[in-house]
Amino acid sequence: MLRLSLIALALLSGCQSLEKPPQSQVDRVSGQIAQTIPSPAQMRVDIDVAGRTSTLNHIDISYVGKQIPRTYSDGKITNSRGYHWWVSKHFALKSDLSEEKVRLYLELLEMSYPHYVELFGMAPANIDNQRIAVVYGSSRERVREAMLDDGFLRGVHKTAGGETMYYNRAGYSFPSHRHHHQRYIVIHETMHAFHMALNGHATWAPSWITEGMADAIASHTYDSDKKQLRVMVFDRAPMNYQIMGLAQYHKNGQPSFEQINDDPQLRRGLNFFIVHFLLSDPLRYQYFKRYLRTLMALNPDSDATLPTANALLKTTFSDWPQLERDFAQFVQSAKPSFYIVQGPWEQNGPGYWLRSNDEKALQRLDITPFRSTHHPVLDFPAPQPHPAINPLSKDSFAALLTLQPEQRTRGEIGIGLLTKLSNDSLTQRAGLTEKADFTQDQMLQVLLNDGTRLSVIDTNRGTTQEVALTPAMLRSLEQTLQLGLNLRTTSSGLEVEIKSADSTQTVAFMLPDNVLNAIDFQQVALLGRNMNHTVTPYLYGHTYEVPELEMSTANPWYFAGADLAHRAFNTCVVFSAQLPNCMAKLDTQLAKQTDLSLHSALSTNLQSMLDSWQRQLSDDALYALSGIELALRFDGDEPFISAHNPSQQTAEVKLQSGKSYSLPPGRHKLPLSLTQNQADYTLSWQGLTQTGQVTLENQQFDGVYLYAQLSKGNSDLEISLTGPYSGDTHGKLSVQFLPYQSPASQPALWEQEISISPYEKKRWQPHLRQPGELKNGVLKVVAVLDVDGEPIKLVESFKL
Repeated sequence: MLRLSLIALALLSGCQSLEKPPQSQVDRVSGQIAQTIPSPAQMRVDIDVAGRTSTLNHIDISYVGKQIPRTYSDGKITNSRGYHWWVSKHFALKSDLSEEKVRLYLELLEMSYPHYVELFGMAPANIDNQRIAVVYGSSRERVREAMLDDGFLRGVHKTAGGETMYYNRAGYSFPSHRHHHQRYIVIHETMHAFHMALNGHATWAPSWITEGMADAIASHTYDSDKKQLRVMVFDRAPMNYQIMGLAQYHKNGQPSFEQINDDPQLRRGLNFFIVHFLLSDPLRYQYFKRYLRTLMALNPDSDATLPTANALLKTTFSDWPQLERDFAQFVQSAKPSFYIVQGPWEQNGPGYWLRSNDEKALQRLDITPFRSTHHPVLDFPAPQPHPAINPLSKDSFAALLTLQPEQRTRGEIGIGLLTKLSNDSLTQRAGLTEKADFTQDQMLQVLLNDGTRLSVIDTNRGTTQEVALTPAMLRSLEQTLQLGLNLRTTSSGLEVEIKSADSTQTVAFMLPDNVLNAIDFQQVALLGRNMNHTVTPYLYGHTYEVPELEMSTANPWYFAGADLAHRAFNTCVVFSAQLPNCMAKLDTQLAKQTDLSLHSALSTNLQSMLDSWQRQLSDDALYALSGIELALRFDGDEPFISAHNPSQQTAEVKLQSGKSYSLPPGRHKLPLSLTQNQADYTLSWQGLTQTGQVTLENQQFDGVYLYAQLSKGNSDLEISLTGPYSGDTHGKLSVQFLPYQSPASQPALWEQEISISPYEKKRWQPHLRQPGELKNGVLKVVAVLDVDGEPIKLVESFKL
C-alpha cells in the first residue's frame, strides 16, 4: 500500500463553544453521574499561553463512565476493571484514580497541548473529532491489567515509569512516589501519543527527537495555587536532566550532535541538550521546524530511520560544522543552578518541600546560579512579592517559610549560605565524577527549629548561635503559618529580620571577618529535616516573570507573528537562488524576537520582506509565501481536504467537480467524495495560482488491524491483516472452533506462521473442513503477534 505523507495543521486550544455538554444519567459509579460523551467542539478550555507558560482559567471535564470515547486508538482500547473514562477537549483519560487526580492530569495535558503543537509545528489530523487516549492507573500492576485488556501480552517495561505503545497510540502511566514524576510521566507519555497521532506512528524519528522532545517538554514547573504550568524548563531542581546530560556527555567522550543522532541507545540527558540547543536560537529554531516537517514527510521506518535522519540533518542545516561547534559550546558552558545533595525534594511553583519526613539527616538542595552560560538560568516564574519579604539587593537574601499546621512545632527548615564548595563537590556538579564528599563544603546554616527558635550554625568552626522567637512572633506564626527570613550582612555579622504578618523581630549574629567575606547571597542551600514545610527562596537574580500578552502564543519568545517568520524562512530556503543574501537579512530580523519591544516592528519588517519577495517570484512560490497547507485527511472513512491559511489574505480553491471554496485566514475542512479516486484543484492567492491533485486510492492506513468475514454458509472465511507503520511483525494466525456442548479435542481448524511488512495488507482464505458441522459454537480467528517489539493478541469471533 502507498503511504501518505501528511503535513498536519496547527491548532491552539482556547475559548470555544460555551455550550455545556449534554448530560444523561447512564450509570452511577462512586457518586459520579456519567454524561453522554460530549464532542470536542462542545467542550471549552480557556488557557492563557505566554511562551512556554500556560495558565489555566477554565476547563470542561466530563465523566463518561464505561462509554469509550472516540480517540486515535479507536478499536484498539477497551474498558478495564475499576477504570472509568473522563474527557476534556483534546484528551480522553481512562483511570482508576480519584477525581482529584484525574482532574489534575487532564488540566496538565490541556495546558501542555499548545506546547505540543508548537514544538512539532502541527496538530493531529481530525483533532476536532477525535481525542488522544491516555491511561493512568493507580499502580504498575493495575496498568498491566489495563494493558492486558487492550490486547497486550505484557505490561510496562520493568525499568520504565510509563510507556506509549506503537500498536494503539495510547500512553500508559502509573504514579511513582515522587509528586514531580507523577506529573512528568503523563506529560511525557502523552507527548509520545500526540507524536503518533500526527501520522499514525513515531518511528519516523530517531530517539533524540522522540525521547528528547518528550523529556524536554515534560521538564516542567507547576504552581498548584495559580494553576500555572511552565514546560521545557532547562534549569530547575527535581529530575535535573541538565546534570544527567553533563555526566553522559563526559562519560561518553563528549560526543558530537551527529554521534548522538546515530547512537540507537537512549541517553536522555544528551537528547535533552540537543532539543534545548536547537530551540535556543530563533533562526536555529526555524531550521529545526523545517527539519521535523521534512523528516515526517519522508516517513522512514525501521533501519532507514537513523541514516535518513542523519542525511537530512546535513542538508537542512546550512552550515553543519558550525552547528557542531555551537552545540559543543552550548553543552560545555552548561552550569546547573540546582543540585540536590540529599533529600526527596519536591517543587511547587517557586517553593520547595520534602516529600518524606522520616529522614534523620539534614536534607540539602543547593542553588548556585551562574550567569556566563549559553542557556537560560532559573527559567521559571520567580516568587511573587510577599509582605514578609523585604525588597532584594545583590547584598541580601530572603526566604519564605510556609509551615504545615500539624507539624508547626517539630522539625527544622531554613537555608544555608554557602561559603565554600570543595573541589570534589564542584567536579561532580560539572558531571566529571560520579561520587563526591559534600561534607567538605562549608556554609552558614540559618534554621527554624521546632517552630520556636532560630539557629545560626557555622559548619566550618562548628559554632551555634540561637535565639527564641518572641511571644508576638509565635502568635502570628500560629495564625499565618508563614515566616519571612530577610538576611543581610553588617560590619560585624549577619542580620536576620524575622517577619510574620505584623510582627517583626531583628537579630544580629556576630561572625568573624573571614566568614563574612565569604558570604555570597546568590550561593545558597535549602535545608530541612523531619517535616514537610515549604521554603521559597528569593534570589536577587531570579527575575523571570510571565508577561501579559495581548495575544496568546506558544512561541518561546512570545512572538505573535510566528507564522510570518516561518513563511519568510521557508521562502528564503526554497528560493535562495532568486533571493540572494536573504538568510543573512532574515537572521538579523529574527534575532529581534528576543526583545519583546521589537515585536511590532519585526512583524512589519517580515511582512514587507514577504511582499517584496512576492513581486520577485512566480506562481511556484505560492505555498511558501502564503504558508497555505492542503492535505488529505480522513474522518473515520470519510476523506476531506484539510486546509490551513495562516496568512492575512483570503485564498480560493476550485475543485475539479466545479465546487469552489473561499479560504479566509484559519482552518477549513473541504469534503471529498468516496467515489473519487483523485481530486484536481486550483489554488489562488494574491494573484498567484497553483494546481494540485489529491489521490484517494490506497491512501488511508491506520496500522495493525485484524478483520475477518464469514459467509452465511460458514464455508468461506476471509481473513485480512494490515501491517505496522514500521518494524518487523510476525507471529501465528489460527482459526478455532469451540462448540457449546461437545468438547473439542482439537479446536484449531487452521493455523499458519505469518509475517507482514510495514504498510502491507495480507489476505487468507483458509479452507474449513466440514463447514456443515460448524454450528452451536464459537468460531474464533486469533492472531498472536510481535508488532515491532510489542507482543499483542487480536481476536475476531463469530457465534454460530
